Amino acid sequence: YLRSKYKRAALPPKYSLELLTIYAWEMGTESSENFNLDEGFVAVMELLRDYQDICVYWTKPVILDPADPTNNLGSKSGWDLVAKEASKCLRQACCQTEDPSGGWDVPRARHVRVTVKQTERETWSLLADPYSRISKMKAEIRRKNDILGELRLSFQEPQGDRQLLSNQKTLSDYGIFSKVTVRVLETFPPEIQVFVKDSSGQSKPYAIDPDATIYDLKMKIEDAGGLYTQDQVLLLEDEELEDYCSLEELQIKDCDTIQLSR
Repeated sequence: YLRSKYKRAALPPKYSLELLTIYAWEMGTESSENFNLDEGFVAVMELLRDYQDICVYWTKPVILDPADPTNNLGSKSGWDLVAKEASKCLRQACCQTEDPSGGWDVPRARHVRVTVKQTERETWSLLADPYSRISKMKAEIRRKNDILGELRLSFQEPQGDRQLLSNQKTLSDYGIFSKVTVRVLETFPPEIQVFVKDSSGQSKPYAIDPDATIYDLKMKIEDAGGLYTQDQVLLLEDEELEDYCSLEELQIKDCDTIQLSR
């Protein structure tokens, strides 16, 4: 219908609609073979209308385009036209139901599996709505890990720097829609959080007083299972940090990244 109406417009590929239909069925009916077709149609139209909020992925192998198996269908043009027509469709009498609450409950994104790591604590995982605030996830972690101080959460993208997760933001704000590992750090005033990145590119957060010395930080790294203090070389912007200098003297701020070398 859309291709005949918008003959010159670039529209999303047909199989993107098929994927959304499958997703609506999986999530709205728990993959049941018995379902209401009218409710399913409305659910798919609502997904098309709200396309900007959707992030759907499959963890099992589903190769749709052999030339580009990781193709991001959401990056294609024409979704605004599809959403416009879906909105019109939803206003039709055939899409109106006496009990709107009886329709399919289809989330706009799958829940994200978050692996929670904290030094000297058992690693565990939780499921989080990517559109819920980080503060909600923090509350669950605080209860589980029995945290009394300030709770700091951070994550690291592959080949990227570690980033702090802000209370008022959501996982979606950081582009996180699939599984992710977060590091938990508990701080007490006046402690700050610093990230120490090793030669492999992996970084860990540490809580430390700004008046503490670089040697104190090295001791924390060793105590956490890292290199012995005598084997550590800490660098900031390619400059080696002297053991006797304090973080405050070196103007090292909260969430700064320090390089660890042998």
